[in-house]
Amino acid sequence: MRFRDRADAGRRLAAMLLPFRGTDVHVLGLARGGLRVAYEVARALEVPMDVWVSRRLTVPGRVLTLGAVSEGGGQFLLADAMRLAPLPKTRLEGLIRDERDEVEAQVRRLRGRSPPEVHGSTVLLVDDGVLTGASAAAALRALNPLHPGRKVLATPVASPRGLEVVRPEVDQVVCVWTEPGLRSVAEAYEDFRAFPDVELQNLIERSNQPPWRSHSVTESADSGGSWM
Repeated sequence: MRFRDRADAGRRLAAMLLPFRGTDVHVLGLARGGLRVAYEVARALEVPMDVWVSRRLTVPGRVLTLGAVSEGGGQFLLADAMRLAPLPKTRLEGLIRDERDEVEAQVRRLRGRSPPEVHGSTVLLVDDGVLTGASAAAALRALNPLHPGRKVLATPVASPRGLEVVRPEVDQVVCVWTEPGLRSVAEAYEDFRAFPDVELQNLIERSNQPPWRSHSVTESADSGGSWM
């Protein structure tokens, strides 16, 4: 199974999230590609969408994710990756500091204001895919001080290992397709282009101008979609 693009993936995911329509729910899209998926979810639920920023920690010159850092102080390190690529404490702290600086810069560019008020609400954190689970886990940890009523991770595609990492951080997972052999999220999409800041800013602005226009949501025919 492959998605045409993130809009197609978002519509398939949105069909599984329709039970949340009419409830006290906030849709947060993980920058960058998760925002395009989240836009379709927000349309289906007829609620505004906002952005949340989380970035992977990688070893320069190596294709290895060590973990991730998120706005709001969230951090998650992958134990297996840290064993494979042990770094001196000062080096690791430097990588984390650099990524935190980029996270804050991206927050200023894309949102430019305080995070949404989610106290007591259900938060749907939407990403375009979960491979290692680090980015989502860091973001979910960062949401805890905001005291949401429930945290739900929603994604079109995920690896089983990524879901194992995320589940302790979340109340519920909604996933269209689980792929054991997933090597990169891009493999699940025919079109996996990057989105410039201006396009992401436009999505956020459009989602905050309700009421939504009438639209239809295509139900996913994939039997692998599940609530977990």
